Amino acid sequence: MAQAVRSHDWASTPLGPSAQWPSPLRNAVSLMLGSPESMYVVWGDALTFFYNDAYAPILGPRQPQALGAPLRALWADAWEAVRGPIEAAFEGRASRFEEVPIGMSRYGAPEETWWTFSFSPIYLDDGRVGGAFCVTNEVTDRKKAQIRLADEHERLIRLFEQAPMFMAFLSGPQHRVEFANPCYSRLIGHRDVIGKPLAEVLPDLVEQGHLRRLDEVYQTGRAFSANALPYNVQSAPDGLVERHLLDLVYQPIAGADGAVSGIFVQGLDITDRISLERAVREAEVRNRQILDSVMDYAIIATDLRGLVTSWNEGARRILGWNETEMLGQSLERMFTPEDVEQRQILIEAAAALESGSGMDERWHIRKSGERFWANGSLMVLREETGAAIGFVKVLRDRTAERLASEALRKSERRLDALVRASSQSIFSASADWRELRQLVGDGTLSDALSATPNWQQDMVHPDDRARLAEAIAHSIVNKTALDLEYRVLGSDQRVGWTLMRAIPLLNEHEQIVEWFGTAADITDKRIAEEQLRQLTETLEERVRERSAALLLAEEKLRQSQKMEAVGQLTGGLAHDFNNLLTAISVGLELLQTRIEQGKYDRLERYVDMAQSSAARATALTQRLLAFSRRQTLAPTALEVEALVRDMHDIIARTLGPSISLQLRPAAESWKVLVDAPQLENALLNLCINARDAMPDGGELTIAIANCVLNEAAAQQLDLPVGDYVCLSVQDSGTGMSAEVMSKVFEPFFTTKPIGQGTGLGLSMIYGFTRQSGGHVRIDSEEGVGTTMLLYLPRFTGLLPADEMQHPVEPSLQSPAHSSTVLLVEDETAIRVLVSEVLTEAGYRVIETAEGSAAVERLRSQEAIDLLVTDVGLTGGLNGRQVADAGRQYRPSLPVLFVTGYAATAAVGAGQLDDGMEVLTKPFLAIDLERRVAQLLGRTPQ
Repeated sequence: MAQAVRSHDWASTPLGPSAQWPSPLRNAVSLMLGSPESMYVVWGDALTFFYNDAYAPILGPRQPQALGAPLRALWADAWEAVRGPIEAAFEGRASRFEEVPIGMSRYGAPEETWWTFSFSPIYLDDGRVGGAFCVTNEVTDRKKAQIRLADEHERLIRLFEQAPMFMAFLSGPQHRVEFANPCYSRLIGHRDVIGKPLAEVLPDLVEQGHLRRLDEVYQTGRAFSANALPYNVQSAPDGLVERHLLDLVYQPIAGADGAVSGIFVQGLDITDRISLERAVREAEVRNRQILDSVMDYAIIATDLRGLVTSWNEGARRILGWNETEMLGQSLERMFTPEDVEQRQILIEAAAALESGSGMDERWHIRKSGERFWANGSLMVLREETGAAIGFVKVLRDRTAERLASEALRKSERRLDALVRASSQSIFSASADWRELRQLVGDGTLSDALSATPNWQQDMVHPDDRARLAEAIAHSIVNKTALDLEYRVLGSDQRVGWTLMRAIPLLNEHEQIVEWFGTAADITDKRIAEEQLRQLTETLEERVRERSAALLLAEEKLRQSQKMEAVGQLTGGLAHDFNNLLTAISVGLELLQTRIEQGKYDRLERYVDMAQSSAARATALTQRLLAFSRRQTLAPTALEVEALVRDMHDIIARTLGPSISLQLRPAAESWKVLVDAPQLENALLNLCINARDAMPDGGELTIAIANCVLNEAAAQQLDLPVGDYVCLSVQDSGTGMSAEVMSKVFEPFFTTKPIGQGTGLGLSMIYGFTRQSGGHVRIDSEEGVGTTMLLYLPRFTGLLPADEMQHPVEPSLQSPAHSSTVLLVEDETAIRVLVSEVLTEAGYRVIETAEGSAAVERLRSQEAIDLLVTDVGLTGGLNGRQVADAGRQYRPSLPVLFVTGYAATAAVGAGQLDDGMEVLTKPFLAIDLERRVAQLLGRTPQ
């Protein structure tokens, strides 16, 4: 409410701006806002209304318009009840009222409420009363409870009569029976005991020592209770004396003077229950011995809510928790976070209730946090009536089998992809080469080979059969690879050439059991070789003919490439703009429809949708202009090295912790004349592409170099001869093939999955660099990495570089606190800024850059109320380890983790303990102060 009061438009109220308020009003409002009690203040003739956070729930639906409203209008339904006390306060008289009934309609319907409140006048400096201060407390619930208590008294009398427990009231030192319920009468054999001393009507009590216990309770005033206390009684007049086991209480009843006047007897005959429990325990022991002997299976029983009621030794061995830790706990504890979110346990329970059992084959979690694959089922436990009373879950650890199966499937998929990607026929052959079977073919080998044992006679050219047989025999004897070119005869008796390569597969005895190989049709190669030989005989004539044909083909190719580029551009534009225009047009159409229907509650959604799509279309247009080198640039003279250093932190955060960032500046970097934001955007885009090419981490190097392009080098880059600054981004990622490199600058070309890239990033960089008078070059090798080089012309003029303006956050003004904060941050700039924010907020701050030093502080006796620590500390302990160590010495110490990465990645896979929170960089000073205040249980000002 303090923020609401500060931000309220008081200038439009009779009070005027808050700076002009009289000091008694400001003091009263400040006192009210800082109090945990529900309070309100009314001021002036208009009775302008102020209230605090504790009072806010009382307002109910009136709260949004309550602040600054006239009290008479705000509480019109309750005005007559408070009018007198308020007028008295304005006349200078304070008053207090207890349990005053007030009728009101807070939630749309009349309700009867009760209140205890007081009014005090607020005096101006001249002695006049300017307002009234009210401390109020709703006691409706307490008052209604008193009314209910009277009703309960009557109901208790009836319950006493109908209670399944035996009850009796004894008065005086002779323990005269004043009252006994029917259950008590049945226990003692329906004897007439009312109005008589117990020793007279129940002599068996005396014999068994019960009367002595009653005397002790009456004399000492101390209650007596017992469980399973034996009592022998003849319950039926003609029956035998039976042994009963009783849970009972002798409760002394004292009068107003404190003296004991009687005893209340209450108990329960548990004879049948004890017998049943003994039988159940014996059965449970037998069953438990059986269950615990099953070590390879986790057998777990739960109630219908999924809370564990039984946990065998096999469950402890597989999952890690013992039975004590799991009894009463939800079975979701062993499910993965994904399955918990999808309520998998409810799905299994529903399947079990419907069909008798629910299958469970999925990943689970052990106590250690390790995941394992389990195969099991969930079955319903039913009582004799058939009603479900719980579940039994049986599962077995199948992690090793799962991992082996996944590895096998992955290997098979890779092998299958490798085989299918081959442009040759892949075959297997028997150890003696009599049988040949084609696995994957390109037509080189016949699919009928497996049915043709004499394949050499049927397919191999007669002049090459002996040479092939000799080569096969040599490979069999020496167990070496076969590599041979030979001629084959097709079905039409046409002669072709085949290159066959094969390797033997040996068993443990070094014997050949099978051959695997490839067969490639090299007929075209042989023909080309023959044609080459013939070509050399008429070289000059053929050169002229081929040159003319090549020129014609090149012209056709250039035209084809132009048309292809136009097609790609227009196709991509049509796709993206159609999507954006659809969102805009449909959003506007729905907007028009809702207006025509008179439905105005969700109009902002359609406006936001259209505006968002329009903004995306604008961004797409800017990228297209950059690609086409038609964008509007604002070039300034700048040093590339300074720009890169300014971007170091944002690039490092973008890359994440798994990628190392290196900067290699020039000895004395030249200036360039470019649009600084565009160059920043281009550099960040290149770094993001490099990050995506290193999914498993790696190293990214940004280098700046001065270079002088001579005529040859400039011609190769299509640039004028002269001085240039080369900005390069080198990664150790997957690299690019020659085919991909030839297309990377084409618009809408991307190798990323759908939804993760527009294909305009590199084309935009290319257009911007060319428009700036430079060029872009790519060096890449698959499996090694990629280097992107931007050549920008050197600037030799006198135009100064623009200075970058950084917004400055307004300083925070907070009242002083007495709390001490231990700040652990290895980044000096961040540590200094955070310390200054906390100091300005009134906290005492202890700074350190190392985790070990922080642990020493926490181990000491020094007063520390809060630990604020970066997670990714260098040189030893990280932030989580510091917090865990600190909790050993200060178990209730609040901890605020500050991190530049995602919160779950920063603190690990486990859950945060109580009193621990995460604040993600970047953040505002007000966010930091608010989070610190919340952890310390304070209200931020």
